[in-house]
Amino acid sequence: MHILAVDIGGTTIKADIYNELGQSQGMKVEYKTPVDLKKGSNKILDSIIHMIDEKMEHLKQSGRKLDGVAISSAGVIDSEKGKVIYSGYTIPQYAKTNFTETIEKKFDIPCKVLNDVNAAACGEFAFGNYEPMGNFVCLTIGTGVGGAILVNGELVMGHQFSAGEVGYLPVNGHRFQDIASTTALCSYYKKISGTKEANGRDIFKAYDQGDHLAKKAIEWLTKNLADGLLAIVYLLNPRYIVLGGGIMERGEVLIPLIEEYLEQNLESPFFMPEKICQAKLGNSAGRLGALHYFLHHQ
Repeated sequence: MHILAVDIGGTTIKADIYNELGQSQGMKVEYKTPVDLKKGSNKILDSIIHMIDEKMEHLKQSGRKLDGVAISSAGVIDSEKGKVIYSGYTIPQYAKTNFTETIEKKFDIPCKVLNDVNAAACGEFAFGNYEPMGNFVCLTIGTGVGGAILVNGELVMGHQFSAGEVGYLPVNGHRFQDIASTTALCSYYKKISGTKEANGRDIFKAYDQGDHLAKKAIEWLTKNLADGLLAIVYLLNPRYIVLGGGIMERGEVLIPLIEEYLEQNLESPFFMPEKICQAKLGNSAGRLGALHYFLHHQ
């Protein structure tokens, strides 16, 4: 079996072909998400159709065929219809994009679509080699903050497929993602340091070199993350909290600070999750999660 798994983000689209065991078949591609913010338009569906055409032809040349398409996408996704039903400002004119109907009609192969953070959570659950953990919350920290909830190994989707949209939670008078994302960290560091340009790697490099402003910025971020997690812990009582996103490559710095803050501010140690851990699958989590969802929802 050959499944094209695609991860559509606000800045990049990543794809690869996998077998049913989650093993890459060595056809990975990555390119900038075709979005024009000034014109308020995107050509995402067209680019995916073009990719499918290319992959089908590539497989055909070696006597193989494409058996399906699994998509992880930003936005609120009606996973039953495979359709984007809400999208924020990062991808304009994306709502109502109907991947499943268009792809299945054009190529006569099945297509499943899942929200990107839900897909990342499924990927971690299915391929992360954790101890059995049917009750956990997954957060991805990047441009914004996204969340996904698994109970007894099943995704909690919500009435309108928007459960886990934690980035919009009010925390300390702000939206959670406005004070707890990588974007927020960079903005805060630039504000306190006077630096015009800074990304997450720059800030952690400065932190490693003992820069007190980088230390202040990272402590500010982890406090804000922990404040949001306090609400999530009280509401959902997760066994595990899995934290992903590019910034969590420095989980060895961030997670101890988050744990320390939670321990100091939870009403009782009774409420502390069993484990707060760094996501294991990195940038492949969304693709592998979409694959897992595809294989289990035929």
